[in-house]
Amino acid sequence: MSINFKNKDLANLNVRKAISYAINRKVLCENVLKDGSQVVKGFIPSGLATSSCGVDFRKDSGDFTSYDKAQAQDLLDEGLKELGKSEITLRITYGTDESPMDVFSTYLQNALSKLDGIKVEMVATTKQDRIYNKQKNGDFDLVVTRWGPDCGDPTTYLTIALSTNSNNYGKWKNSEYDQLVNQVGVELDVEKRWQEMKDAEKILLDDYAYIPVFEKGAATLQNMKVKNLVIKPCRIISFEYVEKTE
Repeated sequence: MSINFKNKDLANLNVRKAISYAINRKVLCENVLKDGSQVVKGFIPSGLATSSCGVDFRKDSGDFTSYDKAQAQDLLDEGLKELGKSEITLRITYGTDESPMDVFSTYLQNALSKLDGIKVEMVATTKQDRIYNKQKNGDFDLVVTRWGPDCGDPTTYLTIALSTNSNNYGKWKNSEYDQLVNQVGVELDVEKRWQEMKDAEKILLDDYAYIPVFEKGAATLQNMKVKNLVIKPCRIISFEYVEKTE
């Protein structure tokens, strides 16, 4: 989920934390979506990149998501107290032509509505309108969105949150983060670069700049006679070692 930091209610850290803790990602993936989607533990998805030692970035960087309704309510209560309000209204914007985003949005509405102090309004639109009108013009509170990696490297995600990135529709800004991600772009030491990317993700998610929810699943059919078909990150299919058995 992308968050509009121009919204004074969402600019409150405890409110953002409450929203994240209110989402039972396991139930969403296994009982609602049921399409092979899996719980995401951070901003960088699993299976995207590995270290020089062969360790997946997601496993190496740790877990940043959790579900706890009671804690979500406590965080929201604290956030409302800091805002001087008894209730806030949040709009959830999503594209009806972006399966399974419509299903997820309905789940999200139900999850947030279970918290005392949040009123939810749904803004149903198309993907084109969501991105190039609503998000581009800052006309949103929470947006159900996603990102498909351009390459098998964590920077394909990390650069989205740079204050200078045109895709940073929520306008989150952090000078330490900007400096760190820019350093990653010129870092020659592989080990140091890996650590810098881990540090950058921690800054991003400790501040709940985005709220990661799930890694979208996909199903394909493959002839059992076809062997050694390699599916790389970004769903690039390699036929280099393909063999057909009788």
